[in-house]
Amino acid sequence: MTRIMNISATASTAAILAAASVWAQTPAAPEKIWAHNLTIKGDVRFRYEDIDEAGKPGRQRDRFRARLSAEGKVNDTVKGGVAVSTGGTDPVSGNQTIGDGFQKKSFSLDKAYFKWSPNEIAAVTAGKMGNPFIGVQDLIWDGDLTHEGLALQAKTQLGSQVQAMANGGYMWVTERSSTDDDAMLYAGQAAMKFDFTSIPNEYFLILGGSLYQYDNLKGYALLDFEKTNKSYGNSTDKVVSGNTTNTVYKYEYELVELFGQMGFWVMGKSVVLFYDQVVNQEAVANDTGYGYGINIGKAKTPGTFEIGYNYREVEKDAVVGAFTDSDSWGGGSNGKGHKLMAKYQLAKNWQFGVTYFMNDKDLVKLTDYKRLQIDLAASF
Repeated sequence: MTRIMNISATASTAAILAAASVWAQTPAAPEKIWAHNLTIKGDVRFRYEDIDEAGKPGRQRDRFRARLSAEGKVNDTVKGGVAVSTGGTDPVSGNQTIGDGFQKKSFSLDKAYFKWSPNEIAAVTAGKMGNPFIGVQDLIWDGDLTHEGLALQAKTQLGSQVQAMANGGYMWVTERSSTDDDAMLYAGQAAMKFDFTSIPNEYFLILGGSLYQYDNLKGYALLDFEKTNKSYGNSTDKVVSGNTTNTVYKYEYELVELFGQMGFWVMGKSVVLFYDQVVNQEAVANDTGYGYGINIGKAKTPGTFEIGYNYREVEKDAVVGAFTDSDSWGGGSNGKGHKLMAKYQLAKNWQFGVTYFMNDKDLVKLTDYKRLQIDLAASF
């Protein structure tokens, strides 16, 4: 009996050791590499706003904007991205005003694109994308606008301290019925960046120019996301069709832009100066816009701050009003004035900001327009 028990114990021990050996040789569960190839980020901004426009009652309101985006690596040369934002059909703002009986707020598709980078020099982006063009301020494009179509971006070093940059765009503005021509945007841009030290962006100068050629805006319906027959400052004509009178664009828009930006350091603070000018070659008058300004410091790490000032003047047909800055004089073209800005980094990813506009709305009537914005923003 003792011998049988010893044989049984020996067999059991051997079985356990064999099972352990098999378990040790079993490959580990595959690593979820998709998580390493995916970048998710977002931000939430709460804003108090006070608007004082001559001839109208003052307005105070609270607003918020929320954005969430994901970008993933498809392969070694291709990335794909999707982003959503609060807001509706407005292409130049994701803000939602608080105070509608606690109704649910809507999200809209803000970006949906893929980006192919076959080498370190060039990249092609297709879909609905962030602004692919160099901009020293929002004279032509509002910061919230996302373009739709194809964009080519290229840059190359011409020596250790000179970089050449070129961008192009083939954009769909409005797809119309088969009997009408589509509204298109064809864009080209070139710029040079000079670094005056071996440290990039320490002391630099950027000089460049752009051509934005719109087709099939003149004589067609306005780009009016508010559906109120609004031209956002641009000149219009009336077209009678049967018993209906339609408001249409008076001009095409062929925008020639020149811009420059210079950066340097003073007393341990970064200083950036910029200038931007645009002329619409298709308008017969009121065809010019320009702006200049300065930014000091950078609110990035906790306890840091930045301040800025800019002045701009945009005549009626200098730019397409529906796409330019949505805050100065209430948005659109046909205005001028000052903008003051200050930001303070309260903590990591936690920022406080104040912006104040002192503008004239309508370059003929010169209606006084003032706007105060107080922001609290978190990013993650």
